[in-house]
Amino acid sequence: MPKIKPFDGYLIKAERATSVVSPAYDSVSAEERRRFADENPDNFINTMRLQEDYPEDAQPTQDELLDNNKAHLQNLLHSGAFEQLDQSSMFVYQLGTGRHIQTGLVCEASVEDYENGTLKKHENTRAAKEDLLARYQEVVGASSSPICLTYPQTTDIDSEIAQVVSRTADVDFVTADGETQKIWTITKSEELQRFQQLFDSVDATYLTDGHHRAASGCRYAEIMRAKSGSNNGDEPFNQLLIALFPDNQLNLLPFHRCVRDSNGLTGDQIAAELLQHFEVERLTDVTEFNPCSHGEFGMLVENNWYRLAVRHEVIDKSDPVASLDVSILQDLILDPVLGIKDMRDDPRLGYIAGVAGTEGIKKAASEGWEVVFVCYATSIKQLMDVADAAALMPPKSTYFDPKPRSGIFVRLK
Repeated sequence: MPKIKPFDGYLIKAERATSVVSPAYDSVSAEERRRFADENPDNFINTMRLQEDYPEDAQPTQDELLDNNKAHLQNLLHSGAFEQLDQSSMFVYQLGTGRHIQTGLVCEASVEDYENGTLKKHENTRAAKEDLLARYQEVVGASSSPICLTYPQTTDIDSEIAQVVSRTADVDFVTADGETQKIWTITKSEELQRFQQLFDSVDATYLTDGHHRAASGCRYAEIMRAKSGSNNGDEPFNQLLIALFPDNQLNLLPFHRCVRDSNGLTGDQIAAELLQHFEVERLTDVTEFNPCSHGEFGMLVENNWYRLAVRHEVIDKSDPVASLDVSILQDLILDPVLGIKDMRDDPRLGYIAGVAGTEGIKKAASEGWEVVFVCYATSIKQLMDVADAAALMPPKSTYFDPKPRSGIFVRLK
């Protein structure tokens, strides 16, 4: 059961939201972030910059960068862009794209939930990135990007959230890219206690987005425990800023794969190699293809589309990782046929987020990626099965859209 709590901090003012709230950070490239930050000096993105967001010949040192991020945060807080909360609060947070709306609860959760496995993960993290984010928390002293969690939907929690949403939102705006954002502040003690009681009955929560933020929050807590000599569990450094969404409301998109070269094979030769494990159909008069079910893939090579359907007898359905579509693609195609051994670091392998759509696939092909594989999205059930087995998914297995924005909530460490 997650130990959720209200938190102290700041909430964006409605009249400043469109100019301050940041785009989803990892949904844009370093070059796009650099240009956006330079063109929007008052945007919250300037408090989160990385060295790669600067031109190579003008990159600040890591210490200079963190000091700059901290200065931008302090300037924003002093500019009147945020309202300081006069009491500890939780928030109902609704975001949507028109095609999809999801509504969840923003609050604190104990780092202990991550440490003891109540908050379950499904991805590995890189130590260097954990160190960087932990150092950010030390220097800048704030978090604004909620770690996203899901939980098995319950009617009781739905009902409590619906009561809050029936009121007028405290903040209501539309981002530059057309996403709706609504926030309701919860301060009444009886409502806060009710949410805490309801989530006490939730057996586990599942990380959907923010694995590095969660791991670095744990690492930051370890650093601060050593520095302060305190560890009663209630300290701000022992908490994580989270957003909890029910599993039936999340929108998962696939990560497609693209390969720089065809490993010396023609399209027909690749197709012939795949017949052992797949039904293979070359499609005519087709300019795009989207899989309709798990185990089905589209392959674009030499401007021709192929439909691939894995033969069911080759799938180990008892293994939650091996039975993932991205694992089937890696184990039966990318590795044995195209020679891609390392999904994380092989420069011949690239990824296309599902949110990029058909245009993203066409763009990859036009940029010289010789083979493109279009995947079916991983399901929430598959994610939970992997996490429940204490296993890990391959890199780039899930893409959640929409993503919570940074610069709505600011929680000081």
